[in-house]
Amino acid sequence: MVMADYIPAGRTSRTLYGRVELQIQTEYAYRPDPRLTTSIFSKGQVIHKIEQELPQPITSMEDKSRVETLLLRQHKQVMEVIKSDEFEDILRARLPEKDLPPPRPKSLPERLKAVGGVTGVYALDNEGNFLGSNVSSGFKRQYKAVFRHLRELLGVFTELPEGRREDGVYEVERDRLYLISTGNGCFFVLTTPADGVNYEQALISALR
Repeated sequence: MVMADYIPAGRTSRTLYGRVELQIQTEYAYRPDPRLTTSIFSKGQVIHKIEQELPQPITSMEDKSRVETLLLRQHKQVMEVIKSDEFEDILRARLPEKDLPPPRPKSLPERLKAVGGVTGVYALDNEGNFLGSNVSSGFKRQYKAVFRHLRELLGVFTELPEGRREDGVYEVERDRLYLISTGNGCFFVLTTPADGVNYEQALISALR
């Protein structure tokens, strides 16, 4: 067989972002190095590329079948990423503003993470139960006393009817750790000291 027989078929899809049609194309190439490349086009211009290097070129039908599976998976993953929030900034930076949909309002965790110097955001309910499994062991070790007295700490925000608490920002450790109440839930915000940053005011602004 010649090399052309080992090249898997590419994948092409189209989707709309606002009024802009995007073409997504994933293909295999063996030169200069074997790789899978997904290119995102708008009006024939490449606006973004995602590449996955392969350990070796395809040299058998078994290799071809394996790479076809990888190619299809990468194409599907990129199609999903395009619709996600994390890709929005890339598209907005490279497409005409007049053709784009209105910006999606950012969630509170996103606003908190956008504050300069914030290194961690941890969600918990009004009873002190952490939501999700993203609480690092390092965070728990560093603030063992906080974890031991978490219920008492939450008491800085007055309990309200229907399981709510008053909202606000409480400085647990200056320029290091803050507790935020949204009324329906809470967040620990881990920060690092930074010149000129008033974290309490910045976090209050994000909360509002």
